[in-house]
Amino acid sequence: MRQVILLLTAAAAVSPASIFILLADAPAMSVAFYRMLFASAILAPIFIYSAFRKKWSGISPKSLLLTAFAGLFLTLHFATWVASLFYTPVANSVILVTTQPIFVASLGFLFLGERLRWLGVVAILIAVSGAVVIAGGDFNLSPEYLKGDILAIIGAVMAAAYMTVGRRVRRDMDILSYVFLCYSFSALGLLIVVLIFNDPLSGFQPKSYLYFFLLGLIPSVFGHTLYNWALRHLKAYLVGVCILGEPIGATLLAWLVLHQKPTVFFYMGAVLIGVGVLILFYSEKK
Repeated sequence: MRQVILLLTAAAAVSPASIFILLADAPAMSVAFYRMLFASAILAPIFIYSAFRKKWSGISPKSLLLTAFAGLFLTLHFATWVASLFYTPVANSVILVTTQPIFVASLGFLFLGERLRWLGVVAILIAVSGAVVIAGGDFNLSPEYLKGDILAIIGAVMAAAYMTVGRRVRRDMDILSYVFLCYSFSALGLLIVVLIFNDPLSGFQPKSYLYFFLLGLIPSVFGHTLYNWALRHLKAYLVGVCILGEPIGATLLAWLVLHQKPTVFFYMGAVLIGVGVLILFYSEKK
């Protein structure tokens, strides 16, 4: 029950991300870079203090390499998913990227030996269909959107790879060391992406830096860190499917902050996600 509550808290913490990104009023990749930069900066003094206090003995080269891969996959997730929004409708991008629990389950089976029962497979499909319904049924399968659709799918695979590697590394590494190093590697990767695409790194309004900081603090330091904490105690696909709670929280926040009233599709999709998550946890408990 404690783990379920923490996962719900993580979903709530990650939910404001889209609102903060919109309010930041800056290029998407610049926002992603500063998000991870602030997350790393917030965690740095805590990590250093903890290392000195516990007389830190270091991290094995294998764990460090895997953490670097996790940071790389997180970078590629941000880069491909954000880029997809320029080539395909938002509904297409959202629907395709929310298929990540399917990829998490597949990668978990291949690399972690985590097997799903048939009821678990049904539960994941129900939850993913809920995310599809929340998008409003506006999916448009057209050849002109193929590039963006492929980028969104790659974004889903990269998110799944990030979680799968995180599940493996968290067996051996404490949560603070893992998230600090992973977020730092991701910030470095996003800096390279920003420089390659010649996106700005300065000249933003003061409010933009405030939202960069909030993105680093709430969705990343709190939200993603709780997800990464859970990866040590729960199978990767359980954590992955709980991330589908983000569209529910984001829609409710958009209603409160931006006065974007949800459609009937939201309520239908939210119910499907909830039912899928409940069935999945029931299956695991059995």
